[in-house]
This record gives sequence, structure tokens and C-alpha cells, in this order.
Amino acid sequence: MNEFPALNNENAKKMEALREEVEDSFIKQQVYRTEAQMRYSVLNDNSFPTRAGKYWQCVREQASMYENLAWLSFDYRKDKITLEQTKEILENTTDKYEKQFLQLEIEKLEWTLRNHERVGNDRVREIEAWSKLKKELDDGSFDTKNVETDKLEDMYQSLLARAEVLNPHHGPSEILNVHGPLDTIKKNIDMTMLDAEHIKRSLNGSNTIKK
Repeated sequence: MNEFPALNNENAKKMEALREEVEDSFIKQQVYRTEAQMRYSVLNDNSFPTRAGKYWQCVREQASMYENLAWLSFDYRKDKITLEQTKEILENTTDKYEKQFLQLEIEKLEWTLRNHERVGNDRVREIEAWSKLKKELDDGSFDTKNVETDKLEDMYQSLLARAEVLNPHHGPSEILNVHGPLDTIKKNIDMTMLDAEHIKRSLNGSNTIKK
């Protein structure tokens, strides 16, 4: 049976010859981010210059992955029920065209379930990687219970880094996006109300990941 009836005979034979290779590619392909992308792209020093900022971004990313895994599990269970139901209907159907449609639906559901499994397993891989990064970052120097405690320091350092690279070629909206919150922090935040040790760390850069 030609699994790809839209192909001519020549291309169908090519796909058959490549089946083992493409099946292997399908299984091992990257679905979500690699640890290198997480560590150096997502948690880059400009966006999150402090350990606290990086840690809380790990929390957000991990929680998002977990939530999506939960929704995926609902879809998986629903599709499994639909598959069982469709197989049962097929067994009791005598119309030849209805049988063909039902068989096609079964194959689609089986493919969908297989893809759910692949995606779900890769979500677990990324959830585990975020856990590893959280443990690396948690050195006891910041609050891991309340995101607000160290957020201002991380925002301030990030905005300072962005302000340093601004030049006349940047558009007004981009400049305002940096200097708006940065100038507001400088003007309206009473620094004496902040934890003195945070200010010291901010000035000395001791809470910044060293390169």
C-alpha cells in the first residue's frame, strides 16, 4: 500500500527507501528549546542580569511547560477515547465507503496520538532542564518565594544595559520603552526604602552572573 498516494510511483519509492531515516529524524527532532538555547538565549545577561531574574524566568518557563503538558494530556485522553469509539463503529459498519472513511480517521488518530507522545516527552525534558537551571542559580543570595523581592534590581540593571546600547538610529518608541521605565525608577523609587544589601549588590554587581 502506498502510504503517500499523492506521490507518483517514483517519489513513493524514494520515500519508502528513506523511511527508516525519516522515522529516526521524526523521533529525535528538537521540539522545544535545547538546554543551550535556554541557558544562553532565554537567560541572557542583558534580559536577566541577576541570578534572581534568571531564576524567576526559569519558574515562568517551567510553569508554562507544565500547564501545556496538562492540556496535552487532556487532548491525548480524548483522542484515545475517540480512537476506541471509531474502531468499534468500524467493526459494526457494513457500508464500504463508510469503512474507508473510518479507517482513514483511525490512522489520523493514531498519528495524532503518536505526535502527542513525542511532544509530551519533550515537554518533560524541558521541564527537567528548567529544574536543573533553577538549582544552579539558587545560591541563597535572593528570595525564591516572592518574585517581587528582587524584581526591581533585575529590572533596573536590565534597563541600564539596554540604555547603554541605544543610539540615534533607534526609533523613538524603542528609546521610550527603555528610558520610560528607567527614568521612572530613578525618579520615583525612594532608594532608602529598598533593602540596603540589594543596593550594594546592584552597585557592585555581585548579584550579576559573571561572564
